[in-house]
Amino acid sequence: MSRAEATVQPDENALRLNAARVLQLIKHLSARSIIKLTIIAVALIIALVPMPAALVERFYSNGLYPKLQSLLAPVANSIPFAFIDLFIIALALGLPAWWARRLMKAGRGRRLKTLGRLAFNTAVAASIAFLIFQLLWGLNYARKPLAAKLDFDEERLTPEAIRGLKRLAVERLNAEYAEGRAAWPNEKDWREQLHWSFDQVTSELGNARSIKAEAPKSSVLNFYLAATGIEGFMNPFGYEVILDSEALPFERPFLLAHEWAHLAGFADEAEASFVGLLACLRSDSAAIRYSGWLALYQFTPWPVTASTEDMQQALRFDPPPRPLPEVIADLKAIRERVSRHRNNFLSRAQWFVYDGFLKANRVRAGIGSYGRVVRLIAGTRFESGWIPARRAE
Repeated sequence: MSRAEATVQPDENALRLNAARVLQLIKHLSARSIIKLTIIAVALIIALVPMPAALVERFYSNGLYPKLQSLLAPVANSIPFAFIDLFIIALALGLPAWWARRLMKAGRGRRLKTLGRLAFNTAVAASIAFLIFQLLWGLNYARKPLAAKLDFDEERLTPEAIRGLKRLAVERLNAEYAEGRAAWPNEKDWREQLHWSFDQVTSELGNARSIKAEAPKSSVLNFYLAATGIEGFMNPFGYEVILDSEALPFERPFLLAHEWAHLAGFADEAEASFVGLLACLRSDSAAIRYSGWLALYQFTPWPVTASTEDMQQALRFDPPPRPLPEVIADLKAIRERVSRHRNNFLSRAQWFVYDGFLKANRVRAGIGSYGRVVRLIAGTRFESGWIPARRAE
């Protein structure tokens, strides 16, 4: 036997032995265990392998998802309380109780084996929850981004463009304040008006169907929302919108429009804010427009010029407009609301977790995607009336 044949032979024997061991292990696995392993494998594949954006856009975001949303949203919203509260409380109490009961029941000598089974079954449960999340809403993260659909150009993102956007926000806030804040409309009334402009915007952005936009709910866990700075969220398992009950009336139209945008399948935070802002700015209601301009003002920074001398010269020839004292009072009220309820430790912990969640769903900027709405607005060409121009096919 040659040296090469002697080297190959042990390798082939080792492969046969390993294959035999795997087959033997599979034979000893029950059908239930095989199903559980398959569930984990499918979840990992979906989490790690990106799906083609064009297919997601056509068959999910404009296919299956709108049908699911139209069927399930009325069911979840017929419940008088936030369905997500029940889910969170059951998870927070049920999972530790399940682990504790199984470990105590196992007795000494069997707890390590029981611990392994619990960890495996918890991984299976997490995989099932992940697959349900992806089916009900999560695949929207993989849809075609708005920057690829719209006439968007990075070259438009100049300090002059950002300064002009900030100036426009101040001018419109000052102009809208008298009518918009004179007598704040009933929430049901402004919600109906907002839904009309919202449907117009989402249709122009490529959504084939409108959403079932239900009234927002409050959560029994509102203290946590306020402490962490979460002003609202959309429950992907129940298609219900939760808003911080501490949010001021003139904040609520934009916050609701932002969460409705998530409900319409715009998963990215910057895109949801983009849709929400346009829905507000294009409304027939001065109150809704005021809420939108107030949000845009807070999103948009005053750009800093290259040097102190340049900045002084810019300010001398082009001084930034000042918001009305009444508008400044509204901005101050928002800051005071946030600082009064926020807990710095909880806030940092929550946003750290959410940053990881977004990055796990291929949102590279993480929570930084919130601020990218200004880039999306400044870089997009608009027709008259804040109608976003579509990119030529």
